[in-house]
Amino acid sequence: MSEISAVWERIEAWYEAQGASHLLNPGASAEAIAQAEKQLGLTFPAELTESLMRHDGSAGMSWPGGDLLSLEGIARERSVWMELLESDIFSGNADHNETSTLIQSGWWNPGWIPLHADGGGNGMVVDMAPAQAGTAGQVLFMDHEVGPNEPEYDSLSAYLTAVAEGLEAEKFVIYEDAVVSVDDLDEEMEDSL
Repeated sequence: MSEISAVWERIEAWYEAQGASHLLNPGASAEAIAQAEKQLGLTFPAELTESLMRHDGSAGMSWPGGDLLSLEGIARERSVWMELLESDIFSGNADHNETSTLIQSGWWNPGWIPLHADGGGNGMVVDMAPAQAGTAGQVLFMDHEVGPNEPEYDSLSAYLTAVAEGLEAEKFVIYEDAVVSVDDLDEEMEDSL
């Protein structure tokens, strides 16, 4: 069993135990993935392809921290970022992270594949164009206000493993079809659980 399959089994078990399996979308077809790659002009890493074939994202904000993007969501998020990049709005940030040996300098990179969105312009991306000491497929957080951070995970499977560990450690709950951090629950939310 691959790392992606193994970690998805853990994630699926948590959603099932919450009665929330419906919040994980069915998998995308190989044809749909190939079409998305063609549309975006990118080749997805094998781990992302395998993950999308298992689940084509989540339904709305039903993933820890927001929305696990579907193929449609990936295309939509990337389109926004590419339009901003091509408008030269980021030209004043061309030297952002210039000392990093893991990610290329700049505010946005055309080699990034949006993975997750928090609804506020931030999210995780898969980096397919790392700097010399980086790893293709590493996952980093892109904050629209402060720019990209150094990679948080060296692979998609490492990111999904961290998600599974957070779910299993009861750091999240389902509240009105959203996955919410227990740290963000208010009294009214807690009373309704």
